[in-house]
Amino acid sequence: MSKTKHLFDGINLTIGIIGAVVGIVGLALAYAQFTGWRPDIFPPNTRFSCALLADTQKGGEVWTVMYRNNQKKKPWLRMVNTFGDGWNTRKRCDKITDRLENFRQDGLVEFSHRPDPNTPNQSVICAITRLDSKNCNLLVTLKPGADGYESLKAMTEALRNGTSVDQGYGNITTSNGKISTVNIENLLDESDR
Repeated sequence: MSKTKHLFDGINLTIGIIGAVVGIVGLALAYAQFTGWRPDIFPPNTRFSCALLADTQKGGEVWTVMYRNNQKKKPWLRMVNTFGDGWNTRKRCDKITDRLENFRQDGLVEFSHRPDPNTPNQSVICAITRLDSKNCNLLVTLKPGADGYESLKAMTEALRNGTSVDQGYGNITTSNGKISTVNIENLLDESDR
């Protein structure tokens, strides 16, 4: 065989393999689109992650923080509010998930709420860990005027019951200075306590 023919056969084989791979990936994507299948997005050592779930109340889809406890994934915190500077619902979900994973690794103990000097008229839900027990670190910024106490209560109940709640839940009211801290250790997987 001539070198040219051998090179030509090698190029044809490479193009054929690439074409087959592209075809298989295309079929997998078409199947996923048709059936609504989504790959598992939880790396093996994480508890919190994001998923794009159907919004049965309003239609469409909504980015949702998921929690995995005892090998069961449950939706928890639905990202329904966008903020300026590119903080769309996907980016918020990813950021909150990253924060939760970091807090979990630092020994997540409690959630609380507080005003935020960086965002006037907005409260935040914050997290207290064993590693940083003197500070309540930012977890979620609420929509302007949302009641921190009511939002904290709804988020805790959703985590306890394995249900989901809209991020920024709560009517626009004032909590009359009620600040509460909720111990969530018993709501987390046993290995995180």
